[in-house]
Amino acid sequence: MYRNKTISLFLGKLYIYSKPKFIIMKKTVFQFLLSFLLTGLLFSSCKKDVDDPNEEELITTVKLRFTEVGGAGTVSTFTFKDLDGEGGAPPSIFQDIILAPSKVYTLGISLSNESVSPAEDITAEIAAEALDHQFYFVPTGVNVTVSNLNTDSRGLPLGLTSTWTTGGASTGNMKITLKHKPGIKAAGDPVTKGDTDIDLTWVTKVQ
Repeated sequence: MYRNKTISLFLGKLYIYSKPKFIIMKKTVFQFLLSFLLTGLLFSSCKKDVDDPNEEELITTVKLRFTEVGGAGTVSTFTFKDLDGEGGAPPSIFQDIILAPSKVYTLGISLSNESVSPAEDITAEIAAEALDHQFYFVPTGVNVTVSNLNTDSRGLPLGLTSTWTTGGASTGNMKITLKHKPGIKAAGDPVTKGDTDIDLTWVTKVQ
């Protein structure tokens, strides 16, 4: 009887002291797994933020600067500005393009994001990523011809600068589109290829 009672007490002690250890071990393993999971999610989130080289920039402001070739070298600037981006309030500024008849102009385009302070210069970014970008100019009903787009390092058109030649007096539209084509830009690309960064239809007058 004594011997059996001792064994029973021993087993009771083993049960009493083993159970908390098991619970502590389960808790420790759970905390480790939870910590590992949270660390993995945080790393994944940070990696997405840092490693996305093709993240699109907000373009709120487009300025077209025309310099007349020859003559007095007159400079005219026309501006589009929409600080809240596409789909919000109407543009606060969207000026008509007005050019003189029978003239040749050099156009320089500048792009910026003025929704932040200081404003971000997007023009420099487009120039740095020239291999992935291209401007398109499509006139409708106006006597303007666009040529001599500047090119990227492979000789493909970029269009941050171009030559505009006007004819007789007329009024119509000029659609200016900037396409983003990372890794897929090629000669003869249609305007439908790639993602659209800007797509603006300017009222254009030759008068």
